Amino acid sequence: MDAEEVQDPVPVIGRHHFEEAFASARRSVTIHDLHKFEEFRKKFDPVYAKKVGGAEAGPPKIDWPDEDKGQFDGNNDDDEDLYS
Repeated sequence: MDAEEVQDPVPVIGRHHFEEAFASARRSVTIHDLHKFEEFRKKFDPVYAKKVGGAEAGPPKIDWPDEDKGQFDGNNDDDEDLYS
């Protein structure tokens, strides 16, 4: 079988792949451990303490781009190819 005949089942990893993975993901540490780390970080990282301002941080928010098709169209590839 030629390499050209085999189709890639996932040719491009898209946003929906990440959203599907995050939907079934669960935490690997307890809330207590997260709180201990948060307090440690506030104490020893003044930049972080100033940014958080003593408030409890919520779950991380992923700032997805509005449109992700532009990165794969190849029309805006002005950079020199790394391997050419």
